[in-house]
Amino acid sequence: MSEFLLAEFGSKQKATAAARAAAEAGHAPRDVLSPSPIEGITDWIAPPQANSPIGWVMFIAGAAGAVIGYLMQWYSSVFAYPTDSGGRPLNSWPDFLLVPYELAILSAAIVGILGWMWMCGLPKLNDPLFAADITGRAVQDRILLVFPPKAADWVRDHLKPIAWHEVRE
Repeated sequence: MSEFLLAEFGSKQKATAAARAAAEAGHAPRDVLSPSPIEGITDWIAPPQANSPIGWVMFIAGAAGAVIGYLMQWYSSVFAYPTDSGGRPLNSWPDFLLVPYELAILSAAIVGILGWMWMCGLPKLNDPLFAADITGRAVQDRILLVFPPKAADWVRDHLKPIAWHEVRE
C-alpha cells in the first residue's frame, strides 16, 4: 500500500525553497508535479534507489541459457543421434559454442526486460497519485511536491503549503 502527501505551492520559487528546506531537514520530496520545468529543483528531490538487482538477474538468466543450449547440443550429438564424422569425437565442444552464445544473449535480454518491468511495477494501469483531484491542477497553475507519509507533520508545520492532500491507495 503506497501513500503519500501532496503539498501544494503557488509559485516556482516557493516550491524550490520548500524542497530545499525539506531536503536539508532530511525529508526530501520524492517528486514534483508542475505545469512547466523548474530549474534547480531536481537538486533537492530525493534520488531513486540505485540498488537494483537486474544485472545479477540477467547474468543468471544468460548463464542458464548458455548451459541449456550447450546441454541440448551435447545430448543430441552424444546420445540422441550420434554420428561419426571424420573420426571426430561426439562431444566436440568447439562446434557447440554458437548456440549457447546466442541463447545466453536471448535469455538475458528477455529476462532482463521482463524483470525490469516487474521491478518497476509495470504495466501499471492506475497510479493512486492520479486519483487525487488536485493533480489535475498541477498541469494548469499549481505546483505539487510529493512527500512520503512519515514527513506529513513536518511538512504541514514547517513548510506552510497552500494546501496538502493525503493520498492512499
